Amino acid sequence: MLSRARARAIVASKGFQLAVVGTIFANAIAVGLESSPTILERHGTALRVAEILIVIALCVELGLRLWAEGKRFFRSGWNWFDLLIVLVALIPAVSHLRVLRVLRVLQLARLVSILPSLRRIVSAMMSAVPSIFTVIMMLGVALYSGAVIGTHLFSDVDEYFGSLGRSMFTMFEIMTIEAWPDVAAAVMDKHPAGWIFFVIYLVIVGFIMLNLLIGVIVSAMETEVNRERLEADQELERIQYEAIMAKLERIERRLGPEVNDKGT
Repeated sequence: MLSRARARAIVASKGFQLAVVGTIFANAIAVGLESSPTILERHGTALRVAEILIVIALCVELGLRLWAEGKRFFRSGWNWFDLLIVLVALIPAVSHLRVLRVLRVLQLARLVSILPSLRRIVSAMMSAVPSIFTVIMMLGVALYSGAVIGTHLFSDVDEYFGSLGRSMFTMFEIMTIEAWPDVAAAVMDKHPAGWIFFVIYLVIVGFIMLNLLIGVIVSAMETEVNRERLEADQELERIQYEAIMAKLERIERRLGPEVNDKGT
């Protein structure tokens, strides 16, 4: 029977991780090929067999990790995520409904938990959600305020500011810095000083708030990187401490009989 130590070594090996990534990509390619009626008609059986083999491989991979980590497996949110994705993959494997079989493409999401760089980005994004939500609220306030002002000032430019709803869509387009010169040109034909409104709005929304949003995400990523480094340092210290304590115990066991002999 495979020992836990051996299972941990296999799971931690780079070859094992590359094999899992390759299996996930093979699964995604197979799902893509099934979208072609011609390929499905010619190679449907082969694709079905490949699907079953891929699901078996992913189940074996998950089982190996579960055996290697034991109860610690369920302490990680990423492991629960992997377990959920694999369970979802089992639904298409036992069903012939094409709608359900498309769920296999969700296996690509497992790349997030396997690749440390992707996992770091997602963790940073999740930790930054409150701050991102605050910035988005500020953007919403600026967009709504700009739409109300634009509707009152340029309501005669019906194409862009004829109503509040149309104005909000126009201000959203300007916020993305797409096609705003066309909007400004149409407004300035009737309101030559209208450029002042667009410049102020773009400076506030396009340059200040969007950069603030980017800054929040970058700050969250730096925090996540520092957290991972701290955890890595703590784990290294734990390993070193256990190694030192084990060495002291061995020395104590060797010196024990000698100390007892001298005492007698």
